Amino acid sequence: MKQFFYRKHIGLDPEAFASGEYVLAVGPAIGLQETYPVLPVPSVGSSVEIAGKQRTVMAVVYPVNSVCSGASQAQAEQGYEISFILPSETFREQWPENTLRRLFVNVDDAHLEQTQEFLEEYTRNVDTSLPVVSRQVMMEQYQAETRSSAVMGNAVSITIALVGILNFINSMVTSIVSRKKEFAVIQSVGITKRQLCRMLVEEGLYYAAITLAASLLAGSLAVGIGVRAMVEGGYTTFRFTLFPLAVCAPALILLAAAVPYVCFRNLEKQSVVERLRTE
Repeated sequence: MKQFFYRKHIGLDPEAFASGEYVLAVGPAIGLQETYPVLPVPSVGSSVEIAGKQRTVMAVVYPVNSVCSGASQAQAEQGYEISFILPSETFREQWPENTLRRLFVNVDDAHLEQTQEFLEEYTRNVDTSLPVVSRQVMMEQYQAETRSSAVMGNAVSITIALVGILNFINSMVTSIVSRKKEFAVIQSVGITKRQLCRMLVEEGLYYAAITLAASLLAGSLAVGIGVRAMVEGGYTTFRFTLFPLAVCAPALILLAAAVPYVCFRNLEKQSVVERLRTE
């Protein structure tokens, strides 16, 4: 027996369904906002014969298992199979020698946690061999399947961020070192060390501001337009956030102020005359 609890977003009469005169037809996997195409699925109100007895289709429900779960038996006929859901009591009366193949439990949102705890306790202490598929189980399976992709994406993002920071530092250091003779000239005409250091720090902050503005503009266009178009209409949910940029901004501003200050302190180890003589 396989238990599964979920919430069905359909309108049906539980009392009429429990009478055993009705069945639920399981349709193909489609989106919640889509309509069923023309397929051999009984329509609502039609009559189907199951084990020699006519029953009325009360509703067509979404499949509650993955489209790739399970497999056809060996030497089974290839074709489209239609599944029907019967009340548990009706199944026992119709096939008393068989056990329930799959039991569906409809639980409202207010009792999901309580039902989940009951099933976990039951499978842990009463019947450890009972397979249970619930909303929580499917969430955990999805997270496990996507964790590798998330780890790979985060690793690539961190690598690109480190390369960008190193390039930023290298550009600032190269710019300051290549201008050490220029700094010596303006110091010789009266600018103080404090004024020169302040000028270099302000230049670094300007570079940081330009970098952040360009990243915000390019990132918003690439993600907000490009990535949104790629995932639109699929099985994923798009959520745009500037949180990574907000995390990187303080580090970039700190480096933009610290790197010029450290470089200037190293340049000041040489006198103005020594730097003026440098070819």
